[in-house]
Amino acid sequence: MNQNFSVITAKSVEGIINNNHQAVYDIIKDTYIAHHNKDTVNPPSYFIWYPDKPLSRIIALPALIANKDKIAGIKWISSNPENINNGLNRASAVIILNDYETGYPLACIEGSLISAVRTAYSAVLVTDHLIKNKKVNTIGIVGTGRIAFNIIKCLSNQRWSAKNIILYDKVTKNAEDFSSQLQNKKFTLHSNIKVENKLDKLLQESDLLIFTTTGKTPYVDKYNLIKKNAVLLNISLRDIAPDIIEQSSNIVDDIEHVMNANTSPHLAQQKYNHTNFINATIGELLVNNLNFDIKPIIISPMGLGILDIALSKFVYEQAQKQQENIIIKDFY
Repeated sequence: MNQNFSVITAKSVEGIINNNHQAVYDIIKDTYIAHHNKDTVNPPSYFIWYPDKPLSRIIALPALIANKDKIAGIKWISSNPENINNGLNRASAVIILNDYETGYPLACIEGSLISAVRTAYSAVLVTDHLIKNKKVNTIGIVGTGRIAFNIIKCLSNQRWSAKNIILYDKVTKNAEDFSSQLQNKKFTLHSNIKVENKLDKLLQESDLLIFTTTGKTPYVDKYNLIKKNAVLLNISLRDIAPDIIEQSSNIVDDIEHVMNANTSPHLAQQKYNHTNFINATIGELLVNNLNFDIKPIIISPMGLGILDIALSKFVYEQAQKQQENIIIKDFY
């Protein structure tokens, strides 16, 4: 057995992902289909909450893929919103990959970018299937952090266009900085970008709504403000009130997985005592030709660890080919 252990840094991860956009997109798609075909094991996420810091948490996401791309592993991701005030990213993460046959760990990979990218690509993947011409009048973004940036970057890579992008953040300066960042990167959405101080106005004007906040309880509770044909990416999972969930069409990555930790669908299940408001999983959407009623469509991806593991496997293999992995000889 090869007893070497690899460490792969954020710089290497970023280079590999930036040079392989389509490969990343295809990996996320194939992994959802594998999950639909029951070729995965994806246990519930495990949460650690800090008793004296209610907005901070650490989550463990173990996962295993059992098809031709056999791999196992775990993501260990920490979220601490106070980091932003100290010039640090809110989230930090590592991913441990395990050899499928022996169970031995193969590598420790910096995981925050992998986590952000798999979240962004899963959101865009679903949106591609719902809005096939990849064109909307207005994109509204609520919460202007790293995840939102990666979603816009992914939309750009997939050749989307939008006439307007409206930004809202509880901290207006964050939205203003985000606007400058988008303009400096010159993404190809061909959009007019503006910061909006009134959330209700953003909700009323947006055809594609993207929620990427750190909120723990719902605050979007006015169904009549949302366009009937709007698509909502409920990435932060807890912004949308259960009444809106119940009145809309809903797509989730895994029903059992998302009915946990007081997500918006979980709150709706608790309030209405059923899950009939769930119309499909992402895997079902990808393999079947599904139709939806004329009402808002909400995508709530809890975040499957299999996505992190599948993308990490690709990064690990590419890092080996490019000799960018730091090898710890005789680790065992």
